Parts: sequence; structure tokens; C-alpha cells
Amino acid sequence: MNARAPCGVEELEGRAGDVSPADGSLELAFEVRPREIGTWLTVLRPTGETETETGRGRGVELPYDDASFARVACRRGLQLLPDRSRALEEMRRVLVRQGEIEVAVRGSIERSPLFAELADSLERHAAVRSAAAVRWLFCMPEPDDLRGVLAAAAFDEIRVDVVRTTDRSPSIRAFLSPPGSELGIVPAKVRRRVLADLERASEPWMDRDGLLIRTETIVGRARRV
Repeated sequence: MNARAPCGVEELEGRAGDVSPADGSLELAFEVRPREIGTWLTVLRPTGETETETGRGRGVELPYDDASFARVACRRGLQLLPDRSRALEEMRRVLVRQGEIEVAVRGSIERSPLFAELADSLERHAAVRSAAAVRWLFCMPEPDDLRGVLAAAAFDEIRVDVVRTTDRSPSIRAFLSPPGSELGIVPAKVRRRVLADLERASEPWMDRDGLLIRTETIVGRARRV
């Protein structure tokens, strides 16, 4: 039987980057693009270099032998995978016995208010599909969602923390401009409307240094026994 950590969920206050993998561990990130068939696996090396592998369809297969690592961390994208269980089984496979896994997913969109405003604005001015692409990032919003998939993948000593972080952006325009942003595929007229909506909504989160972006991350840790 999989062990559960006592006391349920511990809520932590912090800034982005408080939870980071140790040197020498394997760190993974997944990307699933709604308009393309494929899963992109990025391996982050301790040196800071990255290696991206594509073209494996919707499945996940890690290119490592069994029991290759003492620690595996997945910082981004597990919640987007069509088969999360398969991905976690692969992470378990490459861990040594007593090895540790750490997985982070986005929490509730309601507790990431700027993203909630973005989704609402896209729904008003663009299309439900554009809004759904934002909400999809938050599709495992509760701690028990992550606890459940870790238990189903036969991990033990499961502990789940909720980490609330605050990042900064110079402006709403900068917040909306990262590569791959859903806003980049809508017409210019719609982008202007969304920008105006968010500038109004974000007034409580602006100060002289720019925009405060509050988000929630759910972090699960467990062991292979």
C-alpha cells in the first residue's frame, strides 16, 4: 500500500524558484501543443544546458536505462500529458530504489488571478478554444489530483505542498508577450481588447516596480521503494 504523509497539505509562502532540484538530478519538462500531435521532452542539465527531444507522438518514453538516477524532478507540463500515468511510470523506472521524485503542477486558476482574467477576456473577445488553452494549464487544481496520480504510479511516502509565489513583470504587455502565448494567434483587434481588459483588472497588482503576478503551484514528492 502506498504511504500518505500525515497532516495532509502544507501551505508554503515563497517566491518562484524556492523549490529547485539538487545538482546532478534529472530535471524534465514536458510541452504538449494543442494544435500539433506530439509531446516535447526537455532535459535540463546541471550545467544549465537543455536538450529537447520530439517526435514521440502522444506517448512518453524516457531515453534512459532502468535505475539510472537517484532523483528525478519534473518542473513543468505533467498536467498537460494525455497519459500522466505512463509518464510517471517512466520516471519511476529510471529511479533507483529509494530514489526521490519531485513533480510540480499549476494549482487553481482562481488562485492565479491574472491568468483567470486572461481566460475570461479571451472567452469574451476571442473564442472558447482560446480561453480553454489558458485554463488547460491549470487542469490539476487540487493537491489530491497530484497525490492520486503519484499513488497510482506506485510511489510511496507521498507528500504534497502548496506553494504560493509572486513574480514580477514590467507590464501587462510584457506578461502577454512570451513565445507561444495564446494571445499571439488571435487578431490584432482582439489583442487590443484583451490588453485593455487586463490593464484595468491588474490595477490592484501594479506598483512602481511593475506588475505583481501571484500564482499557486502544487508540488508532490515521493519515493520509489
